[in-house]
Amino acid sequence: MTNEPPGGDEMQRMLAGMRQQVVRGMHDEPRPAAKHRRVGLIVALIAVLGIGTASGSVALGLVPTPFAAAPAPAPSAATPTPAPTGSPSPSAARITPTPAPADSTATIPGACTDAVPAADAPRLFGSLEITQFRPQVPAGRTDYYIDPEIPFKEDAELVCSWSPGGTSEGDEQLFLEMGTADRDVLQARLRAVADEDWTCTDTLGGRSCQHTETSMYYSDQVETTHTFFVRGDTWIAVTQSNVPTDGLLRALVQQTWTD
Repeated sequence: MTNEPPGGDEMQRMLAGMRQQVVRGMHDEPRPAAKHRRVGLIVALIAVLGIGTASGSVALGLVPTPFAAAPAPAPSAATPTPAPTGSPSPSAARITPTPAPADSTATIPGACTDAVPAADAPRLFGSLEITQFRPQVPAGRTDYYIDPEIPFKEDAELVCSWSPGGTSEGDEQLFLEMGTADRDVLQARLRAVADEDWTCTDTLGGRSCQHTETSMYYSDQVETTHTFFVRGDTWIAVTQSNVPTDGLLRALVQQTWTD
């Protein structure tokens, strides 16, 4: 004999039989000895109904079993990926301007014989003789032409000429002027000669403008080159007629600025 409670059709038949017995008993004339039995049947019926209900609940799946699948976990929210931090573009990066080289201090030579390094004088001037106008020397010449359109030349500190026999006549001559002036005045002069189609370039720590023209001296052709150089507040002007030179301006700058 099994201890398992009845189930299925057998359970249904048992329940139906018990219900019929209860109904018949309720319509019969009660007897003193039957009261206790009726109560017992009702209690038994309630117990059986409880067992059937419990068994039916298990069969219908109303009571969870240990084999019930656990609910699937809700998907977790994806962690947002931080946007990459880009490095600043070259255009956005701060640009530090390159400082311009210092003009340094110019020392204008005190004599025409010191205008260029001694080693360069023979190749630049050859046998031409020097005439010094400024600084004035005893018994020296002081008269020379000053262009009225360039008034700052009146304050030139060094004025020299090189020519055959030391004369101002003839078609061969090199004329040099050096001095200092207000920077704005010198820049204005550079702009003026540039407007006259002089060729201007940045060189030797400053700015140089140059122009060449051809003229006639009696029956001889004269080629004259004008050079105007500015560095800081110091200027150099050279006029050379039929006296070609190689590196004259560089030699003058080397002697004036010792850096």
